[in-house]
Amino acid sequence: MPPFAAVAITINEQLLVLNHSAQDSSATPESTPTVLVVEDEPAVREVVVDLLQDEEFSVREASDGLQAIDELEADNIDLVLSDVRMPRLDGPSLARRLRGGGLAVPVVLMSAVAVEVDLPGVRFLPKPFDRDHLLHVVGSALGANR
Repeated sequence: MPPFAAVAITINEQLLVLNHSAQDSSATPESTPTVLVVEDEPAVREVVVDLLQDEEFSVREASDGLQAIDELEADNIDLVLSDVRMPRLDGPSLARRLRGGGLAVPVVLMSAVAVEVDLPGVRFLPKPFDRDHLLHVVGSALGANR
């Protein structure tokens, strides 16, 4: 079992705690799912991106829903992991726009405030979350046993 270090950051009075793995990634890009992390807080986005990359995911980044749409048009994305509250286009609006456009990519919405979005393939991940919970929700959304 690889060593893990706890990472705790506070952003806008919200505590995000993740257990961060220091293991090397050895999978090839063709064999790994691509996750688009959509988060307007750079520090939170960086921690989530690093954690997913450590777990051998290919990761793309966007700071809001409009940037996410550009990424989705430019790349083959297997999962969208999005904050709920963001400028320009928030997470629930992004999910609705994707479904309205016929895109069935799984979406996981993250927030400290519970939100219900009654759309197929949309899950909720409450903040703060730990590494194991994040990976469980991401794996479930992808239909993988990670």
